[in-house]
Amino acid sequence: MPAAVGTGWLARRGLPRAGSGQLLQLAERCAHVWRKLPGQAGSTVLLTVLAADALGDPHALDKGSATAAGVLRLLGVGMPATAHEWRAAWEEAGVVCDPVSSRVLVLNLVLRGDAAACRLTAAAGPEPLWLTWRSLSGPFGCDAPDVYVCENPSALIAAADQLGADTFPLVCTNGRPSAAVRRLLTALASGGATIHARADDPVGRDIVAALRTAIPSLRLRRYAVIPAARPPYEEQDLPLLLRDLRAPGASNCDPLARTPRP
Repeated sequence: MPAAVGTGWLARRGLPRAGSGQLLQLAERCAHVWRKLPGQAGSTVLLTVLAADALGDPHALDKGSATAAGVLRLLGVGMPATAHEWRAAWEEAGVVCDPVSSRVLVLNLVLRGDAAACRLTAAAGPEPLWLTWRSLSGPFGCDAPDVYVCENPSALIAAADQLGADTFPLVCTNGRPSAAVRRLLTALASGGATIHARADDPVGRDIVAALRTAIPSLRLRRYAVIPAARPPYEEQDLPLLLRDLRAPGASNCDPLARTPRP
């Protein structure tokens, strides 16, 4: 653990009073957890498994525990106010609180292997599909050489409506990448697929930066090194996005001229 992280942790309010022994005990417990956090980019672990491995108790990091709050402090996060914020804070560190709440939206992505997600994607065809972290447990891969990434579900829905089966496989982060997003994309990249991502607005650029940390081979598309003064949102770039997503061999008509499904 970097010394600056520990120093900043001690400087924050809300810790037990020094000299009572409680502060030292809390620091030791937080250090045990810190050493067990996923170290490899893109790797994940269940919160209960982390707690059992680091502290010998699968409930030691439940919401409300001093150790959980202390570890989140080390990660630079204040105590989350809602269940959603709680899950999101841990997932930033690759820790999954609920294997069915962490999910990823995909389109036209057919997975091969033993994971439950493989059967789901085969059945879905070119229809938007939510995959959970749990469904991605087990071996899986993809025959497609290229997989594209978007940030907003509205972009994926537009691709489903306008392109359908003619689109490249598409993965939507739905905001900041969840553990399920990272598990899916890192596995696909490890299997040889080229991951393509784009970003214009500040949040999108942060998302791409996080993905590049987990996937060094990630390729950028329509990405300005120096962002525009007023960068467009993804929804404003749908015509370009849909042209990028049109797979080779698809019909030659302009995807925007196709009639959306009702």
